[in-house]
Amino acid sequence: MPKQLVIIDALNLIRRIYAVQQQRTPNASLEKATEQALLSACKRIISSLKPSHIIAVFDGEKSTWRENLFPAYKQSRSPMPEALAKQLEALKDHLLDIGIDSVSAANEEADDICATIASKAATAHYPVTIVSTDRGYYSLLTAGVYLYDYFKREYVSVNMVEDKFGIKINQLTDYWALVGISGVNVSGVPGIGNKGAQTLLENYASTADILAETKPNKLVAKVQANSDKLLLAQQLLSLKTDLKLGFSLKQLRYQAVTQQS
Repeated sequence: MPKQLVIIDALNLIRRIYAVQQQRTPNASLEKATEQALLSACKRIISSLKPSHIIAVFDGEKSTWRENLFPAYKQSRSPMPEALAKQLEALKDHLLDIGIDSVSAANEEADDICATIASKAATAHYPVTIVSTDRGYYSLLTAGVYLYDYFKREYVSVNMVEDKFGIKINQLTDYWALVGISGVNVSGVPGIGNKGAQTLLENYASTADILAETKPNKLVAKVQANSDKLLLAQQLLSLKTDLKLGFSLKQLRYQAVTQQS
């Protein structure tokens, strides 16, 4: 079988499935409906992507380093429904029943765990597909990593990302640091919007070059005057790719589980 590592951003998938089931299913049946829909989705992912290796990644239980650095990080997000939070351990067991193990790490977000696994696998020349709708993974697409939107049944390409943001993909984290991301409460540089960020990154390869400019125009001066906000946003919005996770790629090998009748 050709090598192919599939990394499932588990809570991204589960929370979207749960939200759909909430609209369709009476509360008394919601737990079972969520379980069935998740297993159906994962079986379809396996069938479509044909992994030789697979893992489901969850957030760690404790607060992250980002929250310690910036307490407002993600504070505007709705908390996970209590009923779903109580179901997560059972869902992990059900995933294992179909051959998908789960991983998390204390104090670490799933995004950084996924990015670390993907980066290590790509370095080892494994094709890697992350299953998620989280655009935070876009910046990994330059490192031999693919991103698959299960709900749209499509891959996100480098061209799609560059056309969407009007910049080169290797400038994406700098772009986000300039404009901020409201969904995680990171504001970026005051007064710099999408057009301003695009203009800056057309003229400069990176925010480091913007900060180093010795003859700043009005737009560059605005960034330089807010360098502390820029550097904080950059730190918060950059994915870690060097976590020590304590397992090897060999341990993620997928083995189909024969269902007993």
